[in-house]
Amino acid sequence: MPADAKAAGRIYQIVREAGELEITLIRDGKEQIVSFEKAPPQSEFLIEGDIVAAVSATELILLAPNKAALPNRTYNKDILEKWNRYVEEVRHFFRRKDFVEVKTPSLVVCPGTEPSLDVFLTELKVGSRKEKLYLPTSPELHLKKALALGAEKIFEIAPCFRNGEVTERHQPEFNMLEWYRAYDNLGTIKQDVIDLVQHLVKVLKFPAPRKILSYSVAELFKIHCGFDFTPETTKEELKALAQKLNVDVHSAESIDDFFFLIFMEKIESQLHGEDLIFVEKYPPYQAALARLTPDGWGDRFEAYWQGLELCNAFHELNDPQIQRQRSEEDLEKKQQSHKEMIALDPEFFQCLDAGLPPSGGVALGVERLFMALHGIRNISDISVFPK
Repeated sequence: MPADAKAAGRIYQIVREAGELEITLIRDGKEQIVSFEKAPPQSEFLIEGDIVAAVSATELILLAPNKAALPNRTYNKDILEKWNRYVEEVRHFFRRKDFVEVKTPSLVVCPGTEPSLDVFLTELKVGSRKEKLYLPTSPELHLKKALALGAEKIFEIAPCFRNGEVTERHQPEFNMLEWYRAYDNLGTIKQDVIDLVQHLVKVLKFPAPRKILSYSVAELFKIHCGFDFTPETTKEELKALAQKLNVDVHSAESIDDFFFLIFMEKIESQLHGEDLIFVEKYPPYQAALARLTPDGWGDRFEAYWQGLELCNAFHELNDPQIQRQRSEEDLEKKQQSHKEMIALDPEFFQCLDAGLPPSGGVALGVERLFMALHGIRNISDISVFPK
């Protein structure tokens, strides 16, 4: 690159007229027009896409020729700058609340046992040693290990990997924000979510949620389905409800399937708009890694804003026997669905056996919240390299 160049960039447009030359250069997302009263001799062979430098009013230097079309990708500097500012503010929010940022591994023995998720498998090879490893679907297990080891207020923005998910809202590689509070409960985590959203809309200058609303799953089934949902509601009752509501459940087999299909079509589709909506108290078979309340509901919530599911929070289950049972049931569901069979993480259960303090935790999609703030409908618009 000549030190005395007055302009440089990739040629976007060339205009030749009456011996004169005008080229439009693109550099760092900005356009610059360079004009020559007399076209330099070497300009005769330039084409759009070449990278050039204008050294003087009469000299143009070819820095890199265009020999192939660029990949069909877009470098959006404005989005990237907004993303970087957003992530900085997320970190600032938690540091201001005295959370410690933890870095968990990206090669794990157990990526998570959620039955619906497909995983990425790899292998560690060190000499004669070979070990099956995975890319994590969530940093949850390792963050809970940190709680057992004595951490109290921790967070991480972690790269996560889920195979088979490419939609307007899903990418196989994405970022998850998870945070945990030991010796605390779900109410504090819920307030954290509210405070985080309010902090971001304030410092990044976006409209705040119109209202903050909370509904139980039972209330939403009553409002949108006219159905009295209880922790004891059976698969047969949900199947009959689906038929009554004309919900297509031909692929459903388990009670989870029937619940999910009805919830997605008749309830989640209504959780849109400017209100920040919390959905609480899930049926026991949807408890996942959450405790059950005294009246039998899964003590967890999900939050929705601008039509996007933002996060999933739990009053964390710390009973090792129940956790083993649920994890084994999840693996059975994976096997029935012909998904990759994985082993449980023995170190995680060792930590549970040693004692995990009562805790609240949440997993929030970093891209999802950014999309909600900016009104972006397709997650691939955030990345330079979407799948």
